[in-house]
Amino acid sequence: MSIFENILDILEKKGAISIPSLLDEMNKLSNFQNTSRKPLELSHVKSVISRKREIFHIKNNIVTIDPDKEPILLSVSLGGYPGPWYKVEVDFMNGYFVYFEWHLSSFSHRNELPAASGSIEEFKKELYRLKIWKWQKEYQNPGIILDSVTWSIKLITKENIFESQGIQAFPEGWEKFCKALSKLTGKYIC
Repeated sequence: MSIFENILDILEKKGAISIPSLLDEMNKLSNFQNTSRKPLELSHVKSVISRKREIFHIKNNIVTIDPDKEPILLSVSLGGYPGPWYKVEVDFMNGYFVYFEWHLSSFSHRNELPAASGSIEEFKKELYRLKIWKWQKEYQNPGIILDSVTWSIKLITKENIFESQGIQAFPEGWEKFCKALSKLTGKYIC
C-alpha cells in the first residue's frame, strides 16, 4: 500500500490528526505489515501531503481530507441502444452500493451473474486519484452519432456536488474509472 493510501486510511479511521501523529500511525502500520522496513520520516509524509494538497486540508498542522472532495454518494448511469444500461449508486457513508442492469435486446447476456464485488474503500481511493471533481460538465462528440454510449455521473461530497455527462465522448481517466467501477460491482460495465 502506498503512503498516499495509508494516509487516506488513517484519516478515514481517525479523522483530523496532526502531521506528527499521522507519521506515528503510519510507522505503526508499516511495522505491523513489514518488520524489515525502515520507519517513514516526517519529510516523506509532508511530501505526499504537499503533492496531493487538493485532496488534503491542513490548518495549524492538522490534516484532514478536504470536505469539498470527500465523497458521500456517487451515482453513475450509462448505456446505449440496444443496451445494456447500467445504474450504480455508491453510498460511501454507509458502505454499500446498488447496481441495476437492464437490457432492451433479447440477444444480450442477461443470465451472467456478477463476480464477487470489490471494496468500496479501494474504489474511493481510485476516485481520489481520478479527480472526478475536475471533469467538465459536458463531453460531446462533434460528429454524427448513431449508436452511442450516453453517461452521467453525480458525485456528492460533504460540501459540493459535481456532475458530468457525455455522449460518445469521455474525460481523461475514463478507462480507469470503468475498471474501478467494474471491479467494485463484479460486472464488466464499460
